[in-house]
Amino acid sequence: MTTIFRLQVDVGSEWTDILVPKDSELIWTSTEFGRLVTYWSHPGETTTTADELRKLRIDSLPLAPGADSGNTVRGVSGLPGAVAYMKNDRLLWVYRQPAEPPAGGTAAAE
Repeated sequence: MTTIFRLQVDVGSEWTDILVPKDSELIWTSTEFGRLVTYWSHPGETTTTADELRKLRIDSLPLAPGADSGNTVRGVSGLPGAVAYMKNDRLLWVYRQPAEPPAGGTAAAE
């Protein structure tokens, strides 16, 4: 069974830690009363515990190539492997920590 998990988050330009159900994937975002609401698809029941860490961060859209921004670099996650999602005129960066390798072994390839 697949279930949708809704989570209202207070996220800005710094990385924010959140917990979602295991193996969740971000499928949608909306804004309600000025706060970001995220929707995550995950395998399991509605009672599945939200215990898997994700990091979120909002960033400005990147500038056109060669543009003189006059600002700091934009559109760069700062964490290798972070995935960008468009949210109106902003980027929502989502980072999922790599799985820990089993004791005495190596992590399985994804």
